[in-house]
Amino acid sequence: MTASKKLALALAIAASAFCAEAQASGPVVANSPYTVSVFAPPPAGLSNPDSITTANGNIYVVYANTTNADGTGGFSTIVEYSPTGKPLHQFSVLGKSDGLKYDPFDHKLWALRNEDSNPALTLIDPKTHVQTDYTYATAPAHGGGYDDVVFLNGDIFISASNPLPHDTVGQNNFPSIVKARLSHGQVFVTPVLEGNASLFDIAIGGKVVSLQSDPDSLKVDSAGDLVLDSQADGDLIFINGPGSPNQAALRLHLSNGTSKQLTVDDTVFPTTPSGTIYVVDTAGNTVYGVKSDAFQPGGAYSASDSDHILGKVDLSTGMVTPIVKGMMTPHGALFISAISDVSIFRSNDLSLAGGQTLDVTFKIERTGDVSKEIHVKYVVKDLASEKNDDQRFTGIVEIEPGKSEAEFRLPIATFGEIAEDGVTQEVTVILQPGEGYNVVKPATATIKLKDL
Repeated sequence: MTASKKLALALAIAASAFCAEAQASGPVVANSPYTVSVFAPPPAGLSNPDSITTANGNIYVVYANTTNADGTGGFSTIVEYSPTGKPLHQFSVLGKSDGLKYDPFDHKLWALRNEDSNPALTLIDPKTHVQTDYTYATAPAHGGGYDDVVFLNGDIFISASNPLPHDTVGQNNFPSIVKARLSHGQVFVTPVLEGNASLFDIAIGGKVVSLQSDPDSLKVDSAGDLVLDSQADGDLIFINGPGSPNQAALRLHLSNGTSKQLTVDDTVFPTTPSGTIYVVDTAGNTVYGVKSDAFQPGGAYSASDSDHILGKVDLSTGMVTPIVKGMMTPHGALFISAISDVSIFRSNDLSLAGGQTLDVTFKIERTGDVSKEIHVKYVVKDLASEKNDDQRFTGIVEIEPGKSEAEFRLPIATFGEIAEDGVTQEVTVILQPGEGYNVVKPATATIKLKDL
């Protein structure tokens, strides 16, 4: 048999095996009141999709291709899709990119690379397409890599993945979550949650120690708590006040009602009843969209690679009920509201208006549906230093159709106030509920003149 015929036969066998495996998972079906459809297949030549995020109204999916989790060999590809699943742009990053998130504070995509070892980081500006690489200042204390990232209250939290076990049961005795900061091309980390930390068990009560053998995805829930998926252990770990002196952590062990351990790769927390959960099926090489008008705001929905499902989590007991079945290895998940989710951010932009008054800039950003014009209401609390100068007034900002953000300016102080009181003035803006949008955190932003 010639070499070309041998190659053709090998490819045919491989294709047959892949099809058999895909068929073994069964058709991908959703239980009412949910529907499921393909959002996007991979562009030609790309494979193994994993993490997913959203920025400026578009959706980004990272394809690991055939790269190794320790960074040896190959490139990953991040694809920018329109809301309808049309590929718009591709970014190439060295090694295996797993965690992918958009930072609304610095307006960059964070692509964490090499979750098993030799970790690195690439920041991508989704508008200019400029990429900036970072290395970690020190080798990971846990011996592995870094998997996922979350931006919360101005801090950056990263999950410490693939820890080296220190005993026969696989207990993680190293930090499972760290806080990160960037400086001069390097990432510096400090511990936030230890792998052997004492946790309060939500379902059974009392203190427990989770193995935390597989720290994976990070999210923020509706209460503003940091949530870690300890994938192989089937644990959701909720951290209130992460990194603060009053930090408290809770554990919810997940179950499918059998003796088989259910594992989860990612968990989302819908903000509105109507929307879409996008689920990345890595082995299936497909991104699915799960739509409904009956998502539970504040509820939890987990992608389980062991059970091949997207399931609704009972946050009291940990029981996971399938809403979509038949995927091969569901991994990354993302909730997009059917209406706009709006939040507010401060800026360091200071200007002189009318010759006597200093103005500062605030920015309102939205995710979810950006197709419609919305008018976002806000309340301004002017906390000037004079005793009886506490003023409140309202305003409205228009975000145009197709736009994901809008800026507005507010006066913070006059030269006369500065001369009298110094730079003690500050302005707080609080978003208000309104028609056609949903307010999410951060819903409040404060600018202090002394910090500008």
